[in-house]
Amino acid sequence: MSRVSLPYVALGDSYAAGVGGGPGRSECWRAFAGYPVSVARSLGVDLAYQACLGATVANVVEDQVAALGPETTHVSLTIGGNDAGFVPVLVECAKPAWMTDSDRVLDEASALVTQELPGRLDALLGRVREGAPTAELVLTAYPVIFNGTDCNALTFFSPHEMSRIERGTGELADVISAAAAKVGARFVDPRAAFDGHAVCDAVEWINGVGWPLEESYHPNGAGHEAYARLVAEGFGVEPSVLPQRDRPEVRVEEGPARRGDAPTFSLPDLLSGPSLDGARRAGIDPDRVVRLVREDRREELQELDREVRASR
Repeated sequence: MSRVSLPYVALGDSYAAGVGGGPGRSECWRAFAGYPVSVARSLGVDLAYQACLGATVANVVEDQVAALGPETTHVSLTIGGNDAGFVPVLVECAKPAWMTDSDRVLDEASALVTQELPGRLDALLGRVREGAPTAELVLTAYPVIFNGTDCNALTFFSPHEMSRIERGTGELADVISAAAAKVGARFVDPRAAFDGHAVCDAVEWINGVGWPLEESYHPNGAGHEAYARLVAEGFGVEPSVLPQRDRPEVRVEEGPARRGDAPTFSLPDLLSGPSLDGARRAGIDPDRVVRLVREDRREELQELDREVRASR
């Protein structure tokens, strides 16, 4: 007997898998707070929840597109951030200046987005159209995560790095928009909706450093609801305004629980060899760094970081 596909198939990475908005339910996370579940309820259709933590374009092709079929009427896709090195960029920029020169990693990410990602997306969208030729297709970009301020004590994002990350988010949005246009898909850009709700804003829709660390720099519950509204509108329906508990139930079937290839966020280890060696090269006594870390004197560590950046 042939497999029957569900009407709505949600493809993509951790932003589509609900990371940051609620507890994970598998290796792929797939929280019920993720936007696909809310969108399914707004559409009134059953959901094949395929999106997965750490997914790249290649992971979507390998593990997720098999859920598509002739019965598929709606497909959403959030992908590209991990191909662009979203997490490695954040990991590098979170380090203090004596540990890293993050411009190299940012340059590599920008080159990958503009030179390699368009071809990867085109190939993926060809597979999606082949698997569900008549389905409505919505592609999303990503929000700007910083407002120019890093208020998390354990990270060292500089204004320069945050500005470059914002530009990279724009480059990524342009590439995703162009790919969507080629196949007649609708493009959803969340940047305007998330304006004023970045990390360290008064009302955050994106987590800063969170526990577990996988949730760091992902939408929180309000952020996933914002995504749900935008994607539902992309499908041409009014998003549900009912609380989650009062919305109509839909059937949710999960795809393979194979975590994607991309790494997850980690905090800088200030007591590591690279940190202490970097401090020495920057003219900082490594023993001072050790003492400040062990005494939890975070403000002084932040001041050291600013001094090193100012000296460059």
